[in-house]
Amino acid sequence: MAAPCSASPRSSAIRTVLVALALFTAGLLPTAGAARATEWVVLCTGYDACAASGYPNAGYKDNSATSYWSQWAGHNCTNYVAYRLVRNGMPNTRPASLTGNAFNWGPSFPSQTNDDPAVGSVAWWDTSFSSTGHVAYVERVVSADEIVISEDNWGGDFRWRKVTRTGGRWPNGFIHLRDQSLTVADPDVYRPVTPTRLLDTRTGLGAPAAKVAAGTSVALQVTGRSGIPTAGVGTVLLNLTVTAPATAGYLSSYPSGATRPASRSLSYPSGATLSELVPARVGTDGRVRLYTSASAHLLAEVVGWYPTTGHLVPVTPTRVLDTSTGLGTTRVRIPAGGSLDLPVAGAGIVPGTGASAVALDLTALAPSAAGWLTAYPTGTARPVTAHVFYDSATAKTGMVVSRLGTGGKVTIQSTAQTDLMVDVVGWFRTGGDHVAVTPARLLDNRSGLGAPTGPLAAGGTVTVPVLGRGGVPTAGVRAVSVTVTPISPAATAAVTAYAGGTARPSTPTLWVAPGRTGVNAAIVPVGADGSITLHTTAGSYLVVDVQGYLKK
Repeated sequence: MAAPCSASPRSSAIRTVLVALALFTAGLLPTAGAARATEWVVLCTGYDACAASGYPNAGYKDNSATSYWSQWAGHNCTNYVAYRLVRNGMPNTRPASLTGNAFNWGPSFPSQTNDDPAVGSVAWWDTSFSSTGHVAYVERVVSADEIVISEDNWGGDFRWRKVTRTGGRWPNGFIHLRDQSLTVADPDVYRPVTPTRLLDTRTGLGAPAAKVAAGTSVALQVTGRSGIPTAGVGTVLLNLTVTAPATAGYLSSYPSGATRPASRSLSYPSGATLSELVPARVGTDGRVRLYTSASAHLLAEVVGWYPTTGHLVPVTPTRVLDTSTGLGTTRVRIPAGGSLDLPVAGAGIVPGTGASAVALDLTALAPSAAGWLTAYPTGTARPVTAHVFYDSATAKTGMVVSRLGTGGKVTIQSTAQTDLMVDVVGWFRTGGDHVAVTPARLLDNRSGLGAPTGPLAAGGTVTVPVLGRGGVPTAGVRAVSVTVTPISPAATAAVTAYAGGTARPSTPTLWVAPGRTGVNAAIVPVGADGSITLHTTAGSYLVVDVQGYLKK
């Protein structure tokens, strides 16, 4: 049995003494934190011995007599971790949500706890570890299944150890309060580029200057252009726009050389202009194919890419659910306010282990009224965010990245009765650079959240602080994954999201028609001041919801 970690002196003095006496009497309280080799590998034990071996204590030896976050001082896992977080910049004031012993840490920070280890995060164990739980500080992330931690144990000693997922004592979660930058360059991370237009059939950029004919596709060369290398590219993130379609229809993206799938990347009504962020798998010739079911002009801007071995694992878009045909479920429409739990992990495309989040294209088919779809991890509370807005009787598609919930499932809720189609377009490796969070609202100028109440004026900008909000750490963040929702613009609006304190790029994040509501996902680099900026060409209400973040 591992040694316990104590809560504050005021809340658990008697209980801690009794636990210590019981463990000591039973001979279960180790003096050096020894553990079975099958569970972990102890790299060093003791402040001085560890320091001599190149495993520092970050100054805790000289500060261990001080209580941090009102925890017991000295050899105590919660006090040590609190010290490390304070040293990383957090105030020495116990968070209001934190109560009790170490096993309470995860439940105290639900939106900041997941299965993705990061340098500077808190490795957390519940009572399966010991009667009081345990916390440690993540020093290194070797892989999604192997970490190196430092810890200090009640009644034990300071030590470093290596922990593997298969070893038997993998943490129950990782708490992201003050993550630090990775100490070793990770070759598999997302690579943002300056948003650049690669295709515009109105002008002849990247394809003939003409509408793409109904039922045909265009091959878009993406590698070797606009900062994208000529080889080693697995996925590109494209902001796709359809304009002036002759009839209602849909657009599909897929790797060049592959058979066109039945999936949808974007659904559009006749004559509309709509945009959608799409993670597109690249073919062996460096191209992505874009198919349109109706004659339309197509535009594409590249915003970043993942390497072939990247943390985003692309798949040829594959349909896993269609309530109109009974694929993956019974053949019945989702009722207004109803929801559906979609099995994802282990269901044939996304593996049962090693995946933390999934990228899905959601399509509302023939909805009975205007409304929206929301996707979120099964077993969690439904967030206020909307991922796909739709009009009555009009198909609408949107991309969402959702953390996997209970049983590896994602819950999808609709505010109006509708048929629903879901396509899997990729998944994120556990421990990778992308961390999905429970969606949280950061800006809503209808209510005065994050900005004065009222529409943002035409040509205006609004700055949105993102660090330390909605489950995003206060440090170690390169970019945020958000949904941007303009509501009732006074005229056709081009809305652009970009890093705070930088020049606005020429390519908008999405277009919205007058008086309508649009939504698009965006991965936006975080400015030096910890913010992102939004600009609109027409007066409009704006809503921003955070969906996740990318670690440095």
